[in-house]
Amino acid sequence: MGQAHERAGVVRRGLRSLMAAAVVVSALAVSGVAHAETVAKTLFSDFFTGVQGQGVDTVKWTGDTGGGWLDGTGNLVLGSSIFTAATFNQANGRASARIRAGRDGSWGLLGVLGEQGQYLSGQVETLGDDSADDYDFHTYAIDWTRTSFVWSIDGRQVLRLTPTTAGQPFRLVLNLGGGGRNSSGILVDAVGVTTQVTVKPAPAWKVHTTYQVGDRVSYRGANYLVKARHTALPGWQPGKVPALFSKVDQEFVPKI
Repeated sequence: MGQAHERAGVVRRGLRSLMAAAVVVSALAVSGVAHAETVAKTLFSDFFTGVQGQGVDTVKWTGDTGGGWLDGTGNLVLGSSIFTAATFNQANGRASARIRAGRDGSWGLLGVLGEQGQYLSGQVETLGDDSADDYDFHTYAIDWTRTSFVWSIDGRQVLRLTPTTAGQPFRLVLNLGGGGRNSSGILVDAVGVTTQVTVKPAPAWKVHTTYQVGDRVSYRGANYLVKARHTALPGWQPGKVPALFSKVDQEFVPKI
């Protein structure tokens, strides 16, 4: 079990780095990459960072928020159900959460509700075993389109919902009933929501051009963010002068 907790810690640290990058880079999607392509843009994320005992961020979450608090190590301890304050109605997307249930987990730990908080009606199809052990963190995910929601646990598809009304706005819900304030086993490490978007190409870097902080350029197939105002001179190409440019990773999906 000790090795399992150690592995979980490594995964969580990697997850936080990836999601932090996702938040920064998704803000740059309006100006895009060297070649227009479809990438994932972050719509929502919560890393549950804060001091021990701090409550749920009520800007991001609503519902029974009094039943959740931070443990001070980057996790949310939750003994009630909460759902996102924002709704999602994009044509496609993916919602993911790293959860340690403290009991046998199931797909219902991460769910969707209608805009008014109602359960979505429709056809339900079981795709596989939805059980998960109770001593480790697991990745619960929902991939959606206009016509379906597909749940998975650690990449294993377990259930599909075909809603009666296609394309309706929905909220994401952390459905962690039970546990209470004395429980240390019901933990949420991070939550992220992304959607696929097409981004425009950034202009190519050119010598003798004046660049402002925040400008984006492309050079030899890679994308760069300008860090300091300057007029480009020969030899100051992106990648050669770290003080002027930072490379933007084209892959910014929070892989949780």
